[in-house]
Amino acid sequence: MAPKSNWPGHTPLPKGLSAPARRALAHEGLETLEQLAEFGEGRVAALHGMGPKVMAQLHDAMEEAGIVFGS
Repeated sequence: MAPKSNWPGHTPLPKGLSAPARRALAHEGLETLEQLAEFGEGRVAALHGMGPKVMAQLHDAMEEAGIVFGS
């Protein structure tokens, strides 16, 4: 469950992501769900450490926050 953000456009990534996934996202400068949506689902999925479990966690957090992946 992603915490609600008090700042629109600054919804944090969900807790519990694996260390490799967190490192890969940080390496790309991705810190919020909004940034993930702009980056694109295909590009996120191609990063190291982005297995089915992590992608499901990201999808769940984005759905809860009302955010969808862009193209």
